[in-house]
Amino acid sequence: MKKWKVLIADDEFIIRDGIRSSVDWEKYNMEVIGEAEDGEEAVELAITHQIDILLIDINMPIMNGFIAMKQLKEQLPNCKMLVISGYDEFSYAQEAIRLHVEDYLLKPVNPEKLLILLMEIKEKLDIEVNKEVYLKQAASQIKKNQAQMKRRFFQDWIERNLSSDEIKEQLHFIDLPVSSPKQYMVIRWPEYHQNQTYMQENDRQIFLFAIENIVEEKLAAEMSAVFRDQSNLFNVCLWETVDNDQMKEIEAAILKYLKIKVYWHIEDVDVDGLTNLYKTYEMCKSKVDKQIRVSPIVKEAQLYVQQNYQDSSLTLERVAEQLHVSSVYLSRMMKQELAISYVGLLTQMRINKATDLLKTTDMSIRAIAEEVGFDSQHYFSTTFKKMVGVSPNQFKK
Repeated sequence: MKKWKVLIADDEFIIRDGIRSSVDWEKYNMEVIGEAEDGEEAVELAITHQIDILLIDINMPIMNGFIAMKQLKEQLPNCKMLVISGYDEFSYAQEAIRLHVEDYLLKPVNPEKLLILLMEIKEKLDIEVNKEVYLKQAASQIKKNQAQMKRRFFQDWIERNLSSDEIKEQLHFIDLPVSSPKQYMVIRWPEYHQNQTYMQENDRQIFLFAIENIVEEKLAAEMSAVFRDQSNLFNVCLWETVDNDQMKEIEAAILKYLKIKVYWHIEDVDVDGLTNLYKTYEMCKSKVDKQIRVSPIVKEAQLYVQQNYQDSSLTLERVAEQLHVSSVYLSRMMKQELAISYVGLLTQMRINKATDLLKTTDMSIRAIAEEVGFDSQHYFSTTFKKMVGVSPNQFKK
């Protein structure tokens, strides 16, 4: 792991020494590569050592901190700068903002506050490095012809252009199970499809590859295939089931490293999915489109229900009260936009979680019923069989 290089620049030895001794730099994967007594020396040391973090005073001899930072912004654009000053002047703070410094600390420096800021800066640097890795991987993949062949195969599959024997032959060729997938998923980056990104097309393509890399990396332990269809929607064939928590991790990773919000929907594939996979694909695509068209108030309701579905006393009235709207209005909006009632949505979330728990844990049926918000095991079992087609016990077996 890369060790972040830190430079401390202040004309007072006692300040430099105090900062250096107040942090366990090694513990946080940082090292102080030097100290500077003036701005000129700070610039020279920073460039020589290609530093990552600069802690700098403003009023220093030969060259003040602002001039030094302006020069370093040109030479080291990714360097994070933290101003430490004895002057609480608005004009200084304004100039610091113009230079995009991370923060402005007043002397005497509070060690706890300094450590908090350094941790924030470290997290930014870590994220930037990971983003760089993902984007480099993505750029190199653009050149690989094999990805195009794979994409062509899956595109033909979901368009019903292949016979059962041809599908099996191709699956065997790319080392995937010669059988129907268990699950199918569609992921969409709305800003791309609505042409709301301000990137050039080449950069947009690199980000698409980066999203694909993250999905593949997070599903590395699963038997899966990730590809893009003709609309650049991400499609995932899964021969091993994944749960909602794993998908939320993928969504969170894409948001963290690429600053992109994606939407997804996953469906179980019928036993005859080898030849009828297109049906599941169309269903997933339709469900993802509906998510994106949902209004803010309905999205908030979905999120609130998702966060609180385990509460057996959760009602439509309570959700409406939380969102400051009438229950009648919220019920109508949810039915109109989601094509499902509030009770249907709540029940669906509870049963989805219950199926995950049945697949992945040894919890009893009663415990699972309580965990997902049902008052009684009997009502849970009845509802489960109605929605899934089999009883919880049969499903677990």
